[in-house]
Amino acid sequence: MLARLYEAEWDVSAVVEDLVKARKLKDLAKKWSQELREVVEDPDSLSREDFPEELKEELIASNLIVYDVYPREDKFWIDEPPPERDLELGIGRDVAWQSPLHREALKKACEVVP
Repeated sequence: MLARLYEAEWDVSAVVEDLVKARKLKDLAKKWSQELREVVEDPDSLSREDFPEELKEELIASNLIVYDVYPREDKFWIDEPPPERDLELGIGRDVAWQSPLHREALKKACEVVP
């Protein structure tokens, strides 16, 4: 993502738009708009038992999320472990977005779907 931002001369909206097109997120949003809106707000909603497995697998395969986040025990981290949850960055207890840009791209794709 850092390389993409650099190539886009730090234009976040251009990188987000590129992600929407490259990952065909509008198609995904058309099919799963309600569920994706939940995931954008709280990535841990993917862990619910009633959440569609097909969508979860699609988000993992598209490399949009990290599922089963590593434990936040000190022994697993060189420095300070990441927070248990940080919804502003898109980090849940068990699920996290690959980057905040990935979350913003999906959010943008959902905005065009009624």
